[in-house]
Amino acid sequence: MPTVLDVSELSTLGEESLGVFRGRDAVTAGVSRNQIGALVAAGTLDRMHPDTYRMTVVPRSSEQSLRAALVWAGPDAVAFGCSAGATYELEGVVALVPEIVVPMRLRPRSSTVVVHRSDNRAALMTRLWRGIPVTGIEATLVSLAHALDGEAFEIAFEDARRRRLTTVPAVRAYLTRFARTGRPGVASIRRMLDDLDPTSAARSTLEVQTRRLLTAHGITDFVREFPLQ
Repeated sequence: MPTVLDVSELSTLGEESLGVFRGRDAVTAGVSRNQIGALVAAGTLDRMHPDTYRMTVVPRSSEQSLRAALVWAGPDAVAFGCSAGATYELEGVVALVPEIVVPMRLRPRSSTVVVHRSDNRAALMTRLWRGIPVTGIEATLVSLAHALDGEAFEIAFEDARRRRLTTVPAVRAYLTRFARTGRPGVASIRRMLDDLDPTSAARSTLEVQTRRLLTAHGITDFVREFPLQ
């Protein structure tokens, strides 16, 4: 029979991961498999992936689902694509399901997680963001260029620039170093970089939409903004 002490141990395990923990870590902490099963049956725990659980007292969220996917896939897993963009809180980017990248040697499979594989850790530029292992901002933007439509991607890109997470030169340098010919999203991001102001980001979604509307109709000799005297 699980005790209050057992629940306390599990709460401590999931304290920094929105209530998510591995079953083997719980066993190491002194909670038996039978006790874990009893807590699942009682509704105190929810099994999200093999040997990966969540405390049901913590509300479900996309971040919790991402953390569960990373815990399940192991310490070398990193948030990728839309999950990485959502972790950076880029404007308009939403991860409907967790999206992660793992080394080529791993083969995690789940119908509820999108799993990519790569051994090019330099290109992934892995870092911690709010305690979540995530691809670097330039790597994230390149993956988003393929996942989002043109307008949605430009909105996210300009948000990253406004917040000084990256710059046009930084993204160009990343493409020069890591982009492969024919890689999805690379051609479109290069075209967009040629169209943007190289130093000043758009200040709002409306400005992005206006620029795209004008250029779509062949109007390119406009002045983005006039200084107020």
